[in-house]
Amino acid sequence: MKRFALPLLAAVALAAAGCGSSNSSSSSSSSSQAAPATSTASGGGKTVTIDMKNIQFSPSSATVKVGQTVKWVNQDSAPHNVTGGPLHSKTFGQGGSFTFTPKKAETISYVCTIHPNMTAKLTVTS
Repeated sequence: MKRFALPLLAAVALAAAGCGSSNSSSSSSSSSQAAPATSTASGGGKTVTIDMKNIQFSPSSATVKVGQTVKWVNQDSAPHNVTGGPLHSKTFGQGGSFTFTPKKAETISYVCTIHPNMTAKLTVTS
């Protein structure tokens, strides 16, 4: 019985560490302790990309215009989703993405429901 307890305990510890830690390894040179970033789109219809890495949205606050495409890309090994207001993505893994094009001006607070502390805001202007 002891032979199975140690590997089982190790597997549970690894799984728990992946769900709540913001210290997951990343090839990014920025620290996970950095202040939340803000991005403002400058019009022109360019796609705004929001990365999901280190169990957080980056930037955590973005501003886009109505009709401008927003794309979330999962850079983590952990699965994520984007949920809030009109945002309802499926859960997607590393390298996966979700795209949204706002149709009205509003502020949307959203969350990854798998990681409830992973929150952000999208401001849509006219």
